[in-house]
Amino acid sequence: MRSNRRIVARLLIPIVALHVAGCTSYDKWKEGRPKTYFTSGKVLLDGKPVGGATVTFQPTEEVNGKPGWAVTDENGYFKGQTFDPGDGLTEGTHRVALKKAQLVDRATGKVVTEVSSDAPLKEQHFVPEKYNDFSTSRIEVQIKAEKNILPPFELVR
Repeated sequence: MRSNRRIVARLLIPIVALHVAGCTSYDKWKEGRPKTYFTSGKVLLDGKPVGGATVTFQPTEEVNGKPGWAVTDENGYFKGQTFDPGDGLTEGTHRVALKKAQLVDRATGKVVTEVSSDAPLKEQHFVPEKYNDFSTSRIEVQIKAEKNILPPFELVR
């Protein structure tokens, strides 16, 4: 019975030590990061959810703010992230850009998933191009030091 305890102890001690060491180095990596706050929302185009759209957040104050982003699910919902998945956004005002596009072969009209030739390509936009840029989208959000559930981004063609 004692030998089983010794074996278990010999196995657990290195595992615990590695775990503690790993957590410590991860915490050091996180040092100096600004605090982030849970942020979620929804993207609608003409009243319908937009899945697979990239939502980019650019803080208007560069001092403490950091850029963030998200990708919408099939129902148009997203959770913002700055450093880690779902960690949220930094506090303050953020400009918003939204994009969903794919590459299309100009000659055939077929969707291109891999660029392997010099065929002329064009971007086919599923979200109007004015929303692709912070300056033309005219969308801003205020992220507070709390849980942020944003009102839907209601885009129109």
